[in-house]
Amino acid sequence: MPLPTLWIFEDQLSHQLSTLKKFPESPVLMIESDFAFRSVPYHKKRLVLLIAAMRHFRDELMSSGRTVHYYPLQKKGYRDSLSAIRHYTRTTGGRLFQVVAPSEHHTQAWLMTLEEPLGMEIHFSPNELFLTDRDEFGDWARKLKSPVMEVFYRKMRVRHRVLIDDDGKPTGGQWNFDKLNRKPPKNSLLIPKPPSVDPDEITRQVMTEVEQRFADHPGSTEGFDYPVTHAAAVGELNHFLKHRLPTFGDYEDAMVTGQPLLYHSRLSSAINIGLLSPMQCIRGAEKRFGQKKAPLNAVEGFVRQILGWREYMYGIYWTFMPEYRTRNARGQTRPLPDFFWTGQTQMNCLHHTLTDLLKNAYSHHIQRLMVICNFATLAGLSPQAVNDWFLQMYIDSHDWVVTPNVIGMGMNADGGTCATKPYVSSAAYINRMSDYCHACRYKPGERTGPDACPFNYLYWTFLEANRAAFSKNPRMTMMTKNLDRIASGEMQQMREQRSQFVQLTRDGR
Repeated sequence: MPLPTLWIFEDQLSHQLSTLKKFPESPVLMIESDFAFRSVPYHKKRLVLLIAAMRHFRDELMSSGRTVHYYPLQKKGYRDSLSAIRHYTRTTGGRLFQVVAPSEHHTQAWLMTLEEPLGMEIHFSPNELFLTDRDEFGDWARKLKSPVMEVFYRKMRVRHRVLIDDDGKPTGGQWNFDKLNRKPPKNSLLIPKPPSVDPDEITRQVMTEVEQRFADHPGSTEGFDYPVTHAAAVGELNHFLKHRLPTFGDYEDAMVTGQPLLYHSRLSSAINIGLLSPMQCIRGAEKRFGQKKAPLNAVEGFVRQILGWREYMYGIYWTFMPEYRTRNARGQTRPLPDFFWTGQTQMNCLHHTLTDLLKNAYSHHIQRLMVICNFATLAGLSPQAVNDWFLQMYIDSHDWVVTPNVIGMGMNADGGTCATKPYVSSAAYINRMSDYCHACRYKPGERTGPDACPFNYLYWTFLEANRAAFSKNPRMTMMTKNLDRIASGEMQQMREQRSQFVQLTRDGR
């Protein structure tokens, strides 16, 4: 039997791939697809990350003696994967391919269409860059109206022996320390300097190419400092474990002006393309707890993000796609306001979150959930439009992670599959968990009038419009009952202000 060609995608850049170990003599195929990189107007920093990481991985494979057939962007005539594959099979005669199962549904579906017209034979290996078995997750989740993440998370903790004592019970006597991870920011916080990786010659060349070839894409390559190799990613992991993890838990939900990273790790982009393994990060955090260098609430919170939410979202995606992306439980259809691409809004929380995102292609999870998605849900924006925007703007974006996080957790547009209630709030939450409101043109304590924060009247009118549905949800009962305490005249004024706000944002103001 001839040796298969190992076709490796841009989010599979791990030397621990089972295919690399099983077929040490096989050639590798890697393709930079101009067509794929233009399929969504991705942030320029995201393109730099993917392309630079691919080229470094190629060079590492070649240095180890592996033959690599690489199709770069600048190679004329091969602007997409299909034309590159045709050239490869024609010039090498190789038609047997071994592929690690793609993380994204559309890639898997596309691969299934190639064999017959191109005379190819494609064999798939399990995607070991995740800790979740897709089929097993699906068998569990399809039987339930709402497959709860916490149930899944506890099973994963036991299965992988993560923060589990010898008696089989959770370390510290409880599974979840989330209630300890909600401290508002203080003026006296000592925030470590963010990690930074200076771009080398390969990365600088990619930055130049991206600025030239993708000039119409959002953002800039200037200041790119993300890890693009395994070694650099390990350095960033170690920096987080030492300098940020000890305080991560306490201020996991906090937001501070000028601090887009705060105590978060910024490791998601490296994990999502294979430069770090999930278990490598989990065990590193566990070790810090064992050494008494990080408290349990911080370590458990970090573990829950990876072993819990990341793996859960991957399972939800593969269980319910492709139909899942089309879900729109409340029928929201409004397009995104122009300020989603400029950050130019008088709402200070959105202004800082969006301008930092445009600069860095990153914001942490509370900014994503309780500022951006909260606003999008309350303002009636289209879940599909918001989903597309997240795919476009974030450096760690991939269809498998963005779609369930936006359609499901972020906007609760999936009908409750992913979250049993929408994550929405008035200005009170943002005022409590951030310093944004201090310098805002709007006042977080006012619901009506020219100084009223839009989050307030959007929140109460959203609850009113969906009261019939929410009244059946025990987790929403208190919120809907609070509507009865609002005078009819004030409620009418909030409806009018909502209408005015929607019209202003529709007109691009």
